[in-house]
Amino acid sequence: MEESDIRRSAAILALRGRDGALARNLLAKEGIGAIVLASGADLVEVLRRHVGCVLLTEESLTDEGIDAIRDALAGQPAWSDVPFIVLANGSVSQRSARAKARMDALRNAVLLSRPLHTEELMRAVRSALAARTRQNEARQRMEELELREAQLRQSEARFHAIVDSVDQMIWSTLPDGYHDFYNQRWYDYTGVPPGSTDGEAWNGMFHPEDQERAFARWRHSLQTGELYEIEYRLRHQSGEYRWVLGRAQPVCNEAGEIIRWYGTCTDIHDEVMARTARVDDLTEQRDAAWNLTVDLLAVATEDGTLTDVNESWTRLLGWPVKTLVGGTLIPYAHPDDLEEMLRTFGSIFETPLVEPYEFRLRHADGSYRWFAWTASAQRGKVYAFGRDVNERRAKEAALAEAEAALRQSQKLDMIGQLTGGVAHDFNNLLMAIQSSLDLIKRRMPDLDGDVVRYFDNALQATDRGARLTQRMLAFARKQDLRADAVDVTALLPDLRDLLQRSLGPEIEIVIDVPANAPHALVDRNQLEMAILNLAVNGRDAMEGSGRITLSVEPLSVRSGGELKPGDYVRIAVTDTGAGMDAGTLSQAMEPFFTTKGVGKGTGLGLSMVHGLAMQSGGTFLIDSTPGAGTTATLVLPVAEPSAETPAPIAAKPREPARTAKGRKTILAVDDDFLVSMGTVGMLEDLGHEVIEAHSGAEALDRLAERPDIDVLITDQAMPKMTGIELARQARISRPDLPIILATGYADMPEGGADFITAKLDKPFSDAALTAVLSEVI
Repeated sequence: MEESDIRRSAAILALRGRDGALARNLLAKEGIGAIVLASGADLVEVLRRHVGCVLLTEESLTDEGIDAIRDALAGQPAWSDVPFIVLANGSVSQRSARAKARMDALRNAVLLSRPLHTEELMRAVRSALAARTRQNEARQRMEELELREAQLRQSEARFHAIVDSVDQMIWSTLPDGYHDFYNQRWYDYTGVPPGSTDGEAWNGMFHPEDQERAFARWRHSLQTGELYEIEYRLRHQSGEYRWVLGRAQPVCNEAGEIIRWYGTCTDIHDEVMARTARVDDLTEQRDAAWNLTVDLLAVATEDGTLTDVNESWTRLLGWPVKTLVGGTLIPYAHPDDLEEMLRTFGSIFETPLVEPYEFRLRHADGSYRWFAWTASAQRGKVYAFGRDVNERRAKEAALAEAEAALRQSQKLDMIGQLTGGVAHDFNNLLMAIQSSLDLIKRRMPDLDGDVVRYFDNALQATDRGARLTQRMLAFARKQDLRADAVDVTALLPDLRDLLQRSLGPEIEIVIDVPANAPHALVDRNQLEMAILNLAVNGRDAMEGSGRITLSVEPLSVRSGGELKPGDYVRIAVTDTGAGMDAGTLSQAMEPFFTTKGVGKGTGLGLSMVHGLAMQSGGTFLIDSTPGAGTTATLVLPVAEPSAETPAPIAAKPREPARTAKGRKTILAVDDDFLVSMGTVGMLEDLGHEVIEAHSGAEALDRLAERPDIDVLITDQAMPKMTGIELARQARISRPDLPIILATGYADMPEGGADFITAKLDKPFSDAALTAVLSEVI
C-alpha cells in the first residue's frame, strides 16, 4: 500500500481463528481500509510506517512480540502515538497482571471484550483513526515549523556570516531603542566584551562632549520614526576617540508599526581629520583675506544687526570693530541715502545684490565716504562687500565739473569770438560817426549853442559806445592788457572817493586790507573798472542802502585745480544785499545775463570781470545765499618783485622820423568807405595830403606810384589782404616807412609788432590821431 493509505488504514493482527477476516470485512463495509497482518514482525513494520491504528486480539500479544512492539513504539516521533484496539480474552474486568502489563506496553490502547459488537468496534476504530488524523496534522505542522526553524537558523547563520565579515559596525534595537545586537566588528573595534553595551550602555562609548547630542538625536528618531544620522566620536579599543558616522532606520510591519531598528557605525575619522584640516586651511585663508583686504566686509542678520566686520572698517572709517558689532548701519549712513539703502538691503534675501550699489558712510571724524556694495544672503545672514569709491567719485565729480567748465569755456569762447567781431564792426561804425561829427563841428564853427550841445551829446554817445565795446572786448579777451605789479592795498583806499561818488551816500564802504599784501600782476585800469563794476552791482542788489566791504588777503595754491600752483592775491567785494538763488548764481557770469530792468544793465559787467581774471592767469568766483548777500572774489597772480610794466610794442629800428610839423603825405587804407571818409577828412583838417586806398592791393600800387608817401595808416580786417600782410609787403620796398595800424580789435595781431610802428584803437578822435602821428613822424 501507498504510504498515505497506510496512515488512514487499520492494521489487523489475529493469529487464531477467523477474527481477522471478520474484522476486515466489517471495516470494508464502512469504507475503512484494513491490512491483515500475519505476524508480530509485520506489526512492527506497519508501526514504523505510521499506520492509522492497530486492531489485534489479546492472544496475539506474546511475550516475545510485546518487546518488539515496545521498541517500535519507543522509536515513534514526538507527534506519533499509535492507537491500539485490543480484543480481550474473556471479561475485561478480570485481567491478570501480565495482561495489564502488556496493555500498558501499548501506551495508547482501548480494550474491547468479545464476542464483538459491531457498533462498538466501529466507534473504537473511527475514534482511533480520527485521533491518528489529528496526530498527522500535528506532525505536518511540526515539520513545517521545524523547516522554518531550520531555514531561520540557516538565515541567521548567513546573516551573522555577512555582518561579521563587513568592515562596518552593525547593531540592532527593539522598537523602544533597546540595543540587543552588535556584530563582531563592533566588539573588535571597541574592544568591549559581548553584551557589555546592550541596552543604553552604548551611549557611554561616545566622547563625553558628544554623548548628550548623540543621545538627543537618537531619542528624536525614536519619537518621530525619522532616519537617524549623526557624526560623533566613538571610543576605539586603543583608547582613542575616533570619528564615526552613525546611521539607523526603522523596519515596520504591515500596519506601519516599527518592529525593529537596524543601524551601522562607519569609521570616518581620517575623512573628518582631512576635512577639518581643509576647513582649518580655508578658515586660515578666509581670516587672512578677511583681515588683509582693503575693502569693508560685514556679516549681518536679517534685521540688519552686524554680527561681524573686518578691520578695514577701522582703517577706512575710524570705527573700532567692537563699536560696530551688535549695531546696525543706520547711525552711520548718510541721511540722504538711508531710505534707499534700507530698501536695497531689505531685498537681498529675495535677490542678491550683484550690481554695486553706492551710498555714503560716516567717518569717525564726521565726514562721509562713498562705498560700492555687493551682497548676498545665505542661511539667514547677509554677507556684504563694500569697496571704497570715494576717490573715484571725487574724480568723476571733478571730471564732470571740468567738462562743465570746458563746455562753459567753449561757450564763452564762441560768444567771445562773436562779441569780438561785433565789437570790431561796432567800432568801425562808431569811428565813422565820431569822425564825421568831429569834422562837422570843426568845419561849422558858427553853429548856435543848441546845435553844439546836440553835437556834444552825439559825441558823448559815441564815447559811451566805445566804452561798451571795450567791455565786450575785455569779455572776449581780445583787448591788450598792460599787466603791471599793482599794489592793491594802496589801490583800494585810492578808489574810496570814486566809489563813494559812484555808489551814493547811503552806501557804507568798508575797506579791509593787510599792511603788506603782495602786489597783483594785472592791468591797473581794467582792475579799477572791475572793482567799480562789482561795487555798483552790490549797490544795486542792496536797493539803495547797505554796506560794501572790499578786502584783500594772500592766497597760496599748492595742488592742481583751476589755478596753477603758486601765490595769488584774493580781492573780495561783499555786499549786504538780497543775494542770489542757485539758478541766478549759475547764470551770473554768462554774457548778456542781467537781473536789472530794461535799459539798466548790459549783462557784460561780470563777464568782463571774469574775462579779466582768466586773461590775467587767475579766476573769478561768486558766493551768494538768498537773504545773506553776495561775495564776488577776484583771484589774481602775485607779481614777482622785479615785475615791471611791459614796454609798449615797438616796430623794428628805423631812422628818426621827420617832424610832424608841416604837411605830410599820408596813405590811408580802409575797406569801409564810411570809416575811410572820416579818417581822410580828419587828416586833411590836420593839414596833410591824403591818398586813399580801399584794399591792400590798391595800397601797394599807391606806394609804388608815390615814393613820397610819408606815413601809411591801415585798417586790419580787410578782405584778401589784412593790415599786417599789407605792412609786411610794404616793408619790402619801404623798410623805414612808419606804419600805423588803426583797428577795432583790441589785441595787436600775431606778428604785428615786427611791422607795425604804432597802433590806433577805433574809434579815435582827431586828438588821438594827432598824438600818434606826432609819435611816428
